[in-house]
Amino acid sequence: MYLSELNEILNGIITNDALFNKIKINSKEIEDGDLFLAINSGHNYIEDAINNGASCIISEKELDNIPNIKIDNSIETLGKIANFIRNKYKIPLIAVTGSVGKTTTKELISLILSTKYKVLKSQKNHNNNIGLPMTLLDLDETYDVIVTELGMNHFGEISYLSKMCNPNYAVITNIGSAHIGNLGSKKNILKAKLEILDGMNNGYLLVNKNDKYLKKLKYKNIIKVDGKLLNVKNIKYKDNIEFDIDNTHFIFKSYKHILPDLFIAIKIGLMFDIDLKTISEAIKEYSGIEGRLNIIKNKYTIIDDSYNSSFESLVGGLNLLRGNELKYIVLGDMLELGKYSKKYHKKINKYLKKIKNKKVLLLGEYTKQIKGIHFDNIEEIIDYLKRNIKDDCIIYLKGSRKMNLDKIKNTF
Repeated sequence: MYLSELNEILNGIITNDALFNKIKINSKEIEDGDLFLAINSGHNYIEDAINNGASCIISEKELDNIPNIKIDNSIETLGKIANFIRNKYKIPLIAVTGSVGKTTTKELISLILSTKYKVLKSQKNHNNNIGLPMTLLDLDETYDVIVTELGMNHFGEISYLSKMCNPNYAVITNIGSAHIGNLGSKKNILKAKLEILDGMNNGYLLVNKNDKYLKKLKYKNIIKVDGKLLNVKNIKYKDNIEFDIDNTHFIFKSYKHILPDLFIAIKIGLMFDIDLKTISEAIKEYSGIEGRLNIIKNKYTIIDDSYNSSFESLVGGLNLLRGNELKYIVLGDMLELGKYSKKYHKKINKYLKKIKNKKVLLLGEYTKQIKGIHFDNIEEIIDYLKRNIKDDCIIYLKGSRKMNLDKIKNTF
């Protein structure tokens, strides 16, 4: 891209027409010929970006010593640039949202599509007004398809992201209780998730047909996905999940409650003309995502589900804890439930009752509604585990991100 082209988008003041390489927001990543967009505290690192080879600076303040485009709001500017780049390359974009399973579904879709296409996917949890544009800044003519996820806490956030990335395919995995404290009800959560359609023009909406709210949706190009739609037969649950689709055998090394996400990913693979045999070979390689039901085996089996927590995802995790092995179930608060916090935490007791041979270790204010041993901090839990843990046991970790339960995983 040329500076004049960028200047036209942003209505800046620069007049020269130099070509630059990439736009970056981290001064440490700047290389010769890159453009540095200063966001928030990034304004403190403009000199570092110049020293690393930046050819131009976009910032909320004027500079004299380097070509500079002054803007009023760096976050809005980042979104404008990302939208321009996205629409410069007319390739399919798949956007995924939902209360639970966004990242898993994004990863499964990307895994399948990568068997035939070069895929640009959002990294980690880059699903907000900074993370999504960071993904789009990496787009160039070498990519065939984009797969990204859209997150939110309040109304309007997914609408903004959808209008930025203009999806051709929108996916909603489910409607759960996450962020119900901000939005007030599951009907409002559904309304917020449906904002994913705001930036889509005549595209396809794929949803989980087994979800109470999504199965009732009406949309001109809606595809309600379940096992019946895909003609899934002979499902077996043992060490792995196995099933057949039209004489093709599938082995999925994961858990039952992820199947709706997998079925959506398979359907998208078929829509992109990938054959069933190729899809089945691809998903054999799926190994889970760090912090999301990721199994770590040493002297103990650690089930690391510590990345985040909602009522639905916690219930899904607890339902896996069967068998007679000793289980240390470490739970932190589920946050952003607002006035529903006590209610949802108290309901967890019903699911814990079904689990044999367990010790329930609790951290946080709301987990006081759950029966178990309550601790004031993570260090106390680690100390308890060190003193009491036995070989061949299971340690299950689940809590909202702010509870930092991953520190326990890193200790053992």
